[in-house]
Amino acid sequence: MKKLLKIFIVPIFLTVTSCQINQVLEPWRNSLDKKEFAWKEGIDSLKLKISGENLQPTFYKNNETLERNYSIKSYYFKTKEGRKLNAWLLQSTTEKPKTSIFALHGNAGNLNTQFQSFADLTKNGFQIFIFDYSGFGYSEGKATRKNALEDAFSAFQFFENLDEVKKTPKIIYGQSFGGNFAIPLATKNQNKINGLVVEGTFMNVKNIANSKIPVFGGLIISNNYNNRQNLKNFKKPILIIHSKEDRVVNFKLGKQIFKKANQPKEFFEIDKPHINGIRFYHNEISNKIDSLILKK
Repeated sequence: MKKLLKIFIVPIFLTVTSCQINQVLEPWRNSLDKKEFAWKEGIDSLKLKISGENLQPTFYKNNETLERNYSIKSYYFKTKEGRKLNAWLLQSTTEKPKTSIFALHGNAGNLNTQFQSFADLTKNGFQIFIFDYSGFGYSEGKATRKNALEDAFSAFQFFENLDEVKKTPKIIYGQSFGGNFAIPLATKNQNKINGLVVEGTFMNVKNIANSKIPVFGGLIISNNYNNRQNLKNFKKPILIIHSKEDRVVNFKLGKQIFKKANQPKEFFEIDKPHINGIRFYHNEISNKIDSLILKK
């Protein structure tokens, strides 16, 4: 009887749960009909207005234009697959950028919120190019891992051809799911970049599936690419950042990446919640990028 239960129940369980696990991307989609957003931060009222064909953002605080120490330039470009993606370029308003970072943000949210996970690096002389994957924000298409990886390659090609970027050192920096996409992207483009940074990320998506559904998770989801082999083939410097307080991506998964990566490499252990490294450690991260990747 137990054997028969296994034969009939396990396949049903796998079918149901595979639908949940395979929807691992959690996009916040924006309709092109909606171009104003409002929210509260403490006692302050904030607004975001989107305008023009390139979806230029303007932020307001208590009905006054919000002044930051960096500017945001928006792009709305078409990929080779025919999908339009939205991207922002963050640049310091006080100094000329020394290095360009191609940022791959984490799961959930979109540019409206995710840019803040990278913005503080503009204080250290970096300009940040960050884009939304298909199905996120105003980017067209369906939010799938396959589409997201295709988007990463197309967006990187757009990024490297920007006049603001062409003559600068280039680094790929991925957080969480974005770090998982960053590894194959960096491996294929390592002759065009100075190095790779991954924060709060994991070797392959089976790791995340197993964390959601022990034992069965890894059986019902497939990897789109072999990051173990990609790391073996990647020869440029790599900085791995992970918080020991991370409750989303287990700390040991960051250590696993470090173990498989080639030299030169460094593991930067931090505190704070998932992918909050730049918010709390932007100076330290900048120094490590300078010494490990830019060789300053």
